[in-house]
Amino acid sequence: MDRDEESLKRRIRRLRELEKNGRLRAVNGTLADVWREGSEPKTVRLRHSFVIRRPDVVEEPPAAQLLNPRGVALRFYLLALFEAQCRLAPGAQWTGGDRPFRGRRGWNAFIAVDVAYSSTTDTYARALERTQETKRIRQVKGALLTLEGLGEQALVEIPLKRGGKYRDHQAFRLMNETGRGAAALTPDYYTVPPVDKQMIEIPIDFLLQGWVQVLHPSEIFTWLSFRLLSAHFPARHRLSGNYLYAKKREHFHLLRDSWEDSCQTLVEFGLLRRMPTIAEATAARATQGIFGILFPQSGGLGGREDRYEPYRYQLTDKGLAADALETCMKELLIRLKRQGR
Repeated sequence: MDRDEESLKRRIRRLRELEKNGRLRAVNGTLADVWREGSEPKTVRLRHSFVIRRPDVVEEPPAAQLLNPRGVALRFYLLALFEAQCRLAPGAQWTGGDRPFRGRRGWNAFIAVDVAYSSTTDTYARALERTQETKRIRQVKGALLTLEGLGEQALVEIPLKRGGKYRDHQAFRLMNETGRGAAALTPDYYTVPPVDKQMIEIPIDFLLQGWVQVLHPSEIFTWLSFRLLSAHFPARHRLSGNYLYAKKREHFHLLRDSWEDSCQTLVEFGLLRRMPTIAEATAARATQGIFGILFPQSGGLGGREDRYEPYRYQLTDKGLAADALETCMKELLIRLKRQGR
């Protein structure tokens, strides 16, 4: 994560480069065009099995295996689902269409990455756009290989070209959120999910405002877990927020440090709101009666100290309407300044 100064500066450096070269604005523009030319969905629907494992299995859910902080596999899979749901009706099986890898509407144009950075010189080399596009395509192909390499939970299939020697990345096929399954001859190809309250709903601004581009995979995963919790426990989410005890986090395969750090970052970015604990609400109620109405105490803590009570959070979807790059830059610079004290 970005709590140490070196990783924080690296993240800020990448965002500054995306701001300077206009890459993120271009990507957001491409995604907006794809959305407008399609069915203009208000949300992208995601099956729960992508982020939480079933009680009868021990494998990590697919999303939990895509948390490499420098990888783009999780991001690309969500963007591919976005593209599919803009183009296909509910119930339709994935078809790759004729989208190329190159060009302004190609798959390379769906992701914003700083491919021009040289670790040797610690500078950005101003390469030709064609060269940078080739590097972005390499990133996309790497993401496809990662998504294919999850065994029975593989999220894409990359066929071989005629002759069986080279992979045909252009002809990749998407799998459903659970993965291809154990039956090699009948892979579970992706179908657009129905409009169903049991789906995880990703507001379209998460993609069109650039949040999917600037958040780390662990932050995206944590945010998705809150979307699942809010869908399953809507009343609790509205009243006091959702939380995950350690035992419950195991179903998501979320590590404690990653979970807590991601929650804090999402709060700073305006995508989550930390709700008062029972102890905080009780203390506030002594001086502000309104807290007793807003945060009623539904049950005692059995005499435990407040430090044993988990923090609860609410999603703040209004924050998604903000420009992701601008918001993240502002908050990360504040964090860097705070750490330098």
